[in-house]
Amino acid sequence: MATLEDIGKNFKDFTPSDNDGVTRIIQNWGNELIKQLQNNLLKNNSNASSSLSQSITPQVTTPVTGYNLSIMMEDYWFYVENGRAAGKMPPIQNIFDWIRNKKGIQIETISKSPDRIAATRSIAFVIAKKIAREGTKARPFASPALKQVTTQTLATRISEYIVESLTGE
Repeated sequence: MATLEDIGKNFKDFTPSDNDGVTRIIQNWGNELIKQLQNNLLKNNSNASSSLSQSITPQVTTPVTGYNLSIMMEDYWFYVENGRAAGKMPPIQNIFDWIRNKKGIQIETISKSPDRIAATRSIAFVIAKKIAREGTKARPFASPALKQVTTQTLATRISEYIVESLTGE
């Protein structure tokens, strides 16, 4: 069994390759985090079109300074997570796209209009005006996910891998 001093001496010998275990550990942890983000969106009832949930992807890079994990997702995630204060209208196109994915609105309202595009734009404008007037409620999904899939777990997995790699155990 290696001692702590042995690990310190051997650490300079730890040179991860492009296909190293640390990258796999980070990728797996990122996938666990993404699954939790998606589950939280469902629990919060914040997954109307599922475009936000489907857009969440991990990106692991290995710059000279170490490892980076970026979680990529639609830019409106911030407003789902934190809400939106009253005062400014959100982009109408995003609401327009959201309405197009809402079958209930399509069937009950828009399908009855002779000009479906105009009807969709009209509803999007009304919704945008209401958001500007009242704002939106925060529906946190990212911060709870980071509490559920902790960075401590990631650090433990990486440290165990490095110890195993250096000691051969």
